[in-house]
Order: sequence, then structure tokens, then C-alpha cells
Amino acid sequence: MAKITFMVPYSDIFEDIQEVFTQQNDCNWTIELLAIDGVPRRIDYKKLKTDVVVARGMTASMAERVMEDIPVIRLPVSGYDVIRAVLECQTRYKSQRVAIVGTEDMVYGARSINEITGIEIVTSIVDNEEAARKSLTAIKNGGITIVCGGVVSTRIAEQIGLKTVFIKTGREAIYQALIEAKRTYFVKKQEQERSERFRTILDYAIEGVVAVNEQGNINLINASATEITGLEGKMEGKPADKVLPELRLGRVLATGVAEVGEIKTLGDRQVIINNAPIAVKGQVVGAIATFQPVSSIQELEGKIRRKIYPQGHSAKFSFSNIFGKSRAIGRAIEIAKEYSAVDSNVLIVGETGAGKEMFSQSIHSASDRAAGPFVAFNCAALPENLLESELFGYVGGAFTGAAKEGKAGLFELAHKGTIFLDEISEISIKMQGRLLRVLQEREIMRLGDRKIIPIDVRVIAATNRDLGEMIREKAFRPDLYYRLDVLELHVPPLRERTGDVLQLFEYFLHSYCSRFGKPDKTIEPAAQLLLDRYSWPGNVRELMNIAERLAVIAYSDTITKEDVLSAFNPEKDALAAGLEVNAAKSSEPSLYTAKSKQKLDKAILLEVLQDVNYHYAKAAAKLGISRTTLWRWLKEM
Repeated sequence: MAKITFMVPYSDIFEDIQEVFTQQNDCNWTIELLAIDGVPRRIDYKKLKTDVVVARGMTASMAERVMEDIPVIRLPVSGYDVIRAVLECQTRYKSQRVAIVGTEDMVYGARSINEITGIEIVTSIVDNEEAARKSLTAIKNGGITIVCGGVVSTRIAEQIGLKTVFIKTGREAIYQALIEAKRTYFVKKQEQERSERFRTILDYAIEGVVAVNEQGNINLINASATEITGLEGKMEGKPADKVLPELRLGRVLATGVAEVGEIKTLGDRQVIINNAPIAVKGQVVGAIATFQPVSSIQELEGKIRRKIYPQGHSAKFSFSNIFGKSRAIGRAIEIAKEYSAVDSNVLIVGETGAGKEMFSQSIHSASDRAAGPFVAFNCAALPENLLESELFGYVGGAFTGAAKEGKAGLFELAHKGTIFLDEISEISIKMQGRLLRVLQEREIMRLGDRKIIPIDVRVIAATNRDLGEMIREKAFRPDLYYRLDVLELHVPPLRERTGDVLQLFEYFLHSYCSRFGKPDKTIEPAAQLLLDRYSWPGNVRELMNIAERLAVIAYSDTITKEDVLSAFNPEKDALAAGLEVNAAKSSEPSLYTAKSKQKLDKAILLEVLQDVNYHYAKAAAKLGISRTTLWRWLKEM
């Protein structure tokens, strides 16, 4: 509920004010009636607790000078009020000459009263006691003895021996004053709400905002601008070109031309600045600068990318998920942790199934980029024409079948994070050239686009092939190799991780039994011996498969030697024969033993290749050797 305070010169008017207020019947308002008794200077205006003040004459003039936040409405003196006072002078004092002394609203139109009443009217406009005293003295010296006016004028007139008639305010003026007071209050309230809304928007904006007036002095600066620039104290009123010369707002004021996308240094930060003139009817009346740290824009860009493309690009593993007590795996973990502390590219080398992606995720999870995305991609999964669009993205209509809205590439999605490129050896020479440029320039261009997109990505690549041999065969670019191989990590195959096989097997077996609702199982010593002596050409991935298979097919609570042999399906896989021979410690040589260091002759190699339809990975697994060894033997033959 709002309040109107009437500061009135005489208590007789209270009844009229109260009656007019009651007639308006507005329950949203209350009124306070304050008699000033003709001494307005004694009122402590600043302590008034009200929403609107209504006063008249010099009291209103003084209130307007002192009260900054509370609107003051003048209680007008209508022409009818002045005519009534003049006619009273004629009736009471039988005089044909009258002076009207008061504020402008009191004497307005008084000159025409002479034509109506036939009385000579002399007017004098005053707005303070000193002016009133001088004017009344001059009027007395001019021979006029009767004065009409307000509280101050009539009081001074009586002091110097003049006759007076007080100009009273009629109900018409009170009614209009109440209407105007309410209207002014609502307008002011709307302006305050709009101003506070604008100020709140500015203060919570992530961009710094500085505005200047026509003279180039700051008239607005928000909280973000203060934080970014490091300025302290009150900046309003200060010249912007002296306080913040980097913004160059003076030049925008002079030219009237906006300057967009300027990158400058403010303090110790690089910021991007947009300047624009403020014009009213074609006339420049000010200028505004908005600016934001480049680092904030980059961080926001990464969040937007992850929000728009929510494919769940995140690392699931850390170093705590890599099991094993062997010296080989311990050394690999130790080196990988060192690599996590820096931001250089990493090349992970290891056989298929050895855990290269787990190491890459662990490096990411332990790095400063852990909060960013981890994007994994197998380079052998797609043909070259699709590989390029997958890695670098495309714009709408770039090729037949392209989505009309375009698509972000994996490098874009990995911004501020890590991209893992598995089987890097499988990409073509042409694609190797494009990838090299990305690694050098740290920027990409979508297919069908001309716009360069900067990226901040750490690259971890992995291979199970000998890239040095591929370079000699001109199948891999040496410059790309040296870009990728800044830090190299060798993940040991399972056969070199002495003592880890049974620990890993028991862990996976327990996990699968829990997942499938099977009772937990123990492994008899003979079965343990078979598992421990097997070469595991498929490494940890193969071990997981066998553990899952045994969790399903082993019906008893104990896994026996026969269960293990059946899990390897000996009728279809010659590796089981080699496993059983090793377990029996047979001295009879086997062509398929994984531990054999002896090179097989060409006929046997061809036979195995034909059996697997020349699938090198399957041939290597069947022979119990790595694909690298198979490639080397084939080249030598």
C-alpha cells in the first residue's frame, strides 16, 4: 500500500482533502496530512517516510530541491481560487488595487482578472523568502497596501504592515493533485522496475559492459566489466579513454562507426571487444563497449559443443581399473602417469586386446583435461570417404546424403579434451596428410566449408603395427609419425605379464558370475596351469571372452581342466591342441605352439592364411604370434 503526504499551510484544508480522498475510494493508498504552519524550512524532508509528497507554493519549491528520491506534486492554485481571493480583498478592504505575490502557479492567469473584476492587479513571482521580502517591500513603496498570496508571502506582508488575504486551495485542485500524485507514483515505480531489471541483467551478464555519454565519460559499468578490468572504486563520471584506453570508445564517438571483433589485452587478459555508437535521431549521444575474455568464450564453446552433441564422450576408466602386479604392467602404468602430467601427443603401441584404449582413458582421466570430453575412434572402422567427414565434420549439402544442418566432427567434439585414434596405421596416405595439418595448426575445416575452426585437443593414437616398417614401405608418413610419437608407451602383451593371468581371470570370472546371477566359482590347480601356460594371442580381450564363456558353461562350482579345454573349442581351434601339449610338457614339436620362436616355412604360412581367408589377425592368432611378427615373416619370405 502506497502513501501520499500532504504538506499543507493551514489545517482548515484537512477536511477537504480527506473528503476528496474518500470520494476517490482507492484502497491501495493512504494519506498523511502534515500542517507546516508557514515555516517550510523547519521540516526535515529527508526523514519523511512516504511515496509521494503533495505541497504548494514555496513549500513545494523547497521540497523539490531537497527530496531526490520522492516525487513532489504541486498542489495547484486554480484561477477560481485567485478570483475568490481578489474579490474578498475588494469586499473586505474596498480597494481597487491588489498585489498577488507567490509562485508561478499562483499568479498564472492573474493578469486577466483585471478584465473580469475591474480591479487593478499587480503580480510578482517569487520562490523563496528572500525574494518574497524584496518584492513585497517594493510593492509597499509603490503604494499598494493589500496583498494576496500563500503562507510565506502573507506572513512577510503582515510583518511589514500590509493587509493580506490568503489564497486558499479549492477542492478542484485537491482532486487533480491526488490524481497526478497516483499517476506519478506508478510511472516512477515502472521506471524503477525497468531500471532495476536492466541493472540486474547487466550485472549478471557474462560480458563486461561500459557505456559513455556524449562527452566520453562513463555513465554505466557492470560487475563483469569491473571484474575483467580489475578497476576499483567509482568509475561513473570518469573519462573512458583515460581509464580504459584499450576500448577506444572516443574514436567510436567521433566516427559513429561500430567496431566489432577487436582482440585486445586488458590487464593480463586477452578480450574480444565489440564497440557501437548510441544514436538518437541520427545524432550520436554516446557509445557502448561489450567485451569478454577469450578464455571464457573458448570454455563456453566447449560446453555448447558437448550440450549440442551429447553422445556421452567421456572416459570410463582410470589407472585404478588396470589390474596386475607384474613388473611389466607396473612399469607401463608408471610411465603413463608421467605422460598424464603433460599435454603432449602420445603414441601407444601394443598388440590387439592388450588394453591400449584403457591406458588412453586413464591418461585422460589423470590429466588436466579430465573435465573435458574423451572421444574414441577406430580409424579402421570406416572407409576413407566417410572417415574424413566423421573426423572433421561437414556443412549442410556438402555431399549427397549429408544432413541439411551439417554435423560436427570428432575433433570439434573433443575440444578442450582428448581424442583417441585407435589403429592409426589403417588410414590412407591422403588422410594422413589432412591429419598432419590438424596436428600442426590445431584447427580444422568442415567438408564443404571455408571457415577455419580452432580446436584445443590432445591426441592419443594407438597401433598394433610396426609404424617404422610401414614408413620404410612408404605406407605411413614419417612427418605424421614424428608428430604422433612425441611420447611413446608400450603396453605389454599378456604373455609378458608374469603372474597377472590368474589374477585377471579370477576378477573377470567373478564379475561375469555376478552379472549373470551364477554362483561364484573356484579354479582347480590343473585348470590354473592351463590358463597360466597359454600364450593368449588375443591378450586381455581374449582372456575376458574365455572368463565370460566359462561363467556360462561351467555348471559346477569348480572350473576344471576339461572346462578350460572345452571353452577353447578344440574341435574348431588348433590353439587348444597347442595349449594341451604345453600343459603336458610334451617334447614333440608343434607347428601351432604360441611360444615357438622358430620361423615357420612358407608352405605352412600359406596353409594357415588360406584357412582364414587371408585375415592376418586371425592367422596371427592361430599361429600364436603377433600381427607384427606375421608381417615381418611375410616380408622376409
